[in-house]
Amino acid sequence: MTTHSFAVDRAFAIIALKRKLAYRWNWAFSIGFGALGLLVGLAVWRSLIGSGSLGGYDWADMRAYLIIGFLTGTLAWGGSDWQMADRILDGLISIDLTKPVDFQRARAAEYIGSMISVVPTAVLGTVAAFLLFRPAPPASALAAGLTILSVLFIFPMAFCVNYLAVLMCFFTRRYLGIQWLKDGLLSFLSGLVVPVALMPIWLQGLCWALPFVHFTTTPSNIYLGRIDTPGALGLIAVQAAWTIVMWYGARLIWRQTIKKVTIHGG
Repeated sequence: MTTHSFAVDRAFAIIALKRKLAYRWNWAFSIGFGALGLLVGLAVWRSLIGSGSLGGYDWADMRAYLIIGFLTGTLAWGGSDWQMADRILDGLISIDLTKPVDFQRARAAEYIGSMISVVPTAVLGTVAAFLLFRPAPPASALAAGLTILSVLFIFPMAFCVNYLAVLMCFFTRRYLGIQWLKDGLLSFLSGLVVPVALMPIWLQGLCWALPFVHFTTTPSNIYLGRIDTPGALGLIAVQAAWTIVMWYGARLIWRQTIKKVTIHGG
């Protein structure tokens, strides 16, 4: 990769960031909706757990789990997947194919640029939630550092998941249903709605066999010390592996899809 390539990526990211910030009310609403979800979750789980524990989580642990879920969920849904989908649905991709720019890298730069727009609010909201609700502290300083590293992998993983979903527009000519399915799978199988530890064993196995679990459960487990340091490093390695697999899997799908598009004259 050349310096010029990174300059192009940076330009796409900055444009996407500015575009996202231009719609301040939509941005503020999405953050507020996430904060409301956190408050509802705290109320529900406080009632369920009481002074005991559930699935190995006491009330202090569950507060930490929910706050980390707020952070990771805000980041995971911070990108602009509809912008990518519209390029396919509106036919703008015909212009992209004539440009000397890698389509996938350009969309990755734009998507991560749009995700960056929610980082300040997500971090401030997380810090405020920690100060207000006093959750369990990280298991250790090392666990805290590894949690941050795990959260950082959400950026490339979120793009890959959304990009793979967007590529389905070539076949469906619609995106809304795909988005609902993708968001539903991500919410449930990541453990954002219900901790994976509370699910049936067979469903836990399914969750851990898919990449979604690494959006919420992996950073939460690392933070709370539910796995040891080698296990945490192993899960982070799995996050990296999933990122690579999805990135190159998307490239393979793209090549095959473009062949079909060319055959049909578009």
